[in-house]
Amino acid sequence: MQKILATLVIFFLSALAFSNQGSQKNVAIVKTLRGKAFSLNTKGEKVMLKKGDWLTEGSIIKTMSKTLVKLNFIDKSTMNIGPKSELKIEKFSKKEAGVINVLTGKIRSQVTKDYLEMNKEKSKLFVKSRNAVMGVRGTDFLFSANKKTGTTTTVLFEGSIVFNKLHQGDSLSDLESVVNKGRRIRPGQVSVAMRSLDKPTVPSKLSTKQFNLLNKNKDFRESGEKNKRAMKSIVPPGLNGAAVSSSDDKLKSEIEKITNIKVNDIGKTSDSVETSKGYIQGDDIKPADGVYVHVESGTIISPGIDSSFDDNTNEWVSTTNGGANNSGEYIPPEGYKLTNDGQLLKVDSSGQIVAEVVLDIKPVDETPALNDAPTVNISKDVINAISNDDANESNLNSIKDELDKSIDEVIQEEEKILDNSPSGVNVDAGETVTVIPRPSDCSTCDQPETIFTNNNNRGATTRKSTLIKLKVGRGE
Repeated sequence: MQKILATLVIFFLSALAFSNQGSQKNVAIVKTLRGKAFSLNTKGEKVMLKKGDWLTEGSIIKTMSKTLVKLNFIDKSTMNIGPKSELKIEKFSKKEAGVINVLTGKIRSQVTKDYLEMNKEKSKLFVKSRNAVMGVRGTDFLFSANKKTGTTTTVLFEGSIVFNKLHQGDSLSDLESVVNKGRRIRPGQVSVAMRSLDKPTVPSKLSTKQFNLLNKNKDFRESGEKNKRAMKSIVPPGLNGAAVSSSDDKLKSEIEKITNIKVNDIGKTSDSVETSKGYIQGDDIKPADGVYVHVESGTIISPGIDSSFDDNTNEWVSTTNGGANNSGEYIPPEGYKLTNDGQLLKVDSSGQIVAEVVLDIKPVDETPALNDAPTVNISKDVINAISNDDANESNLNSIKDELDKSIDEVIQEEEKILDNSPSGVNVDAGETVTVIPRPSDCSTCDQPETIFTNNNNRGATTRKSTLIKLKVGRGE
């Protein structure tokens, strides 16, 4: 009888443990990993990610510079997480809409249309940031949140999304009702939620050139330095949009071959040239069709009064407000630079900062050309801070790469020594052995020592190493 009771107790405890384990459901698998990233699970455990790892609800994923993490979710959706990004999988299942919280950085996601057994008129996924939320109903989109500037940017490549700001008091348990009051975005359009605006900008057509380049760059490949210059206008010099649009079908076909831009109405927002200029009507602020956007900071570069309307692409085109590189990143024209925080700065021929350009969202015929845009002076302290940030940013990646490489080499060497004990001494439990002695000429021997103890079935191993503090600029 006692054996039967003992068996039942063991069975009950095993079932309970299995039940608790099952409550942490696997919802996404790491399909591709380029660079370095780690996850933080619901127990607070930090784990370096590798291909094939499963993630559960509640997991936080953080990526380093030059990193891409591609996740495959259980509903067959995919999500690419870009460099320097952090997000949380708040909720995900097959029968109700998931919730992804992008704390900072950017994602590119393709959400399945018909796999989920849900109401087709409701969102299949909610993607939110601190100040905005988006309802996804079968879609290919880009979503970027900037923790410092407080902006959230979304670009739609295919499908349907609804985008709205999150305000204090909004019900986070009923995100569907929040997004249903928001902006419906069509393919080819961009919308930005800003701290200063009560609503996201009215969706406007993204520059066709930038849209095509962003669309191709699904895995966030960075452009090389040789490509970081402004692209030329898609309208040839001496021609305006009206002249080009009068071309016959053969000429339009040739234009497509040369510019690699399909002549169609993707992203078209209006039936009139006047409406495409952009407008301000109360809380509804619409940038002109043909804008460029700095995705990371949410900075909008509007076409100005010097622009011409291209009937082929249904957008305003300027030859003076910059362009995009091969990765789809906005590149300002010569004589300007854009900071990581979205400040557009005028610089002189030596590269020294002269002033900050005041950017505003107004209709085309009320927006000055970039060269004529108003500016404000910047104090020397701010200029020095920006210069230091730029210097840190340019050096940070290479320093981190070297540091990561050095750390990896040290760890591998220590593991090799531990596994192949050179002295041939067996380490017993509780015994302390210095495996890696410090060199006699160590220049950092006055630093505090950190002792690492390895406790396992093979025994306890203690290693001494020197702690070196290295400051490389702003951390991740």
